[in-house]
Amino acid sequence: LLTAISVERCVSVLWPFWCRCHRPKLLSAAVCSLLWALACVLAGLVYFVCNLGHSEHCWMVLGTLCFLNFCFFTPFMVLSNVILFIKLKRSSWQHHSARLYAVIFLTVFFFLLFGIPLSVQIFLNFFVYINFVFEICLLLASFNSSINPVIYVLAGNYRNSRFRGSVKVALQRVFEDK
Repeated sequence: LLTAISVERCVSVLWPFWCRCHRPKLLSAAVCSLLWALACVLAGLVYFVCNLGHSEHCWMVLGTLCFLNFCFFTPFMVLSNVILFIKLKRSSWQHHSARLYAVIFLTVFFFLLFGIPLSVQIFLNFFVYINFVFEICLLLASFNSSINPVIYVLAGNYRNSRFRGSVKVALQRVFEDK
């Protein structure tokens, strides 16, 4: 989903008129639904193959997940965000929401810092298994999953000396388009 959000935001900045006039209204919902379905299928495969005794194929399933994450989703996310930041730096005539781009940057940064090590470790497990390193990578991935709401709340309350209002108000501040 982070990859889809990054690509959609990049496309909306690169071709804003196409996005407003010609982009199908249900495109985001359809892409998100397909990604959730893919995630459910892959999680079901991991559960069925790795947990129910079909261990000879477990590494193949985990390798496929690692490949999709590390060689497909991550490069698209990083590339779209690099293009987005380059485009925003060059276009000085437009005013952009600094909070939204800070949220995008921090989310991608923490994903690369905490989410990618698990994929790398799963790939390295094909050659050597180190239990301690794998446990640390799982901990980092868990931290990555829980840090996004914190980023949203902090960005929504940016420039306030103390938190005023609710988490809902903070999230509205982050994602509002001014």
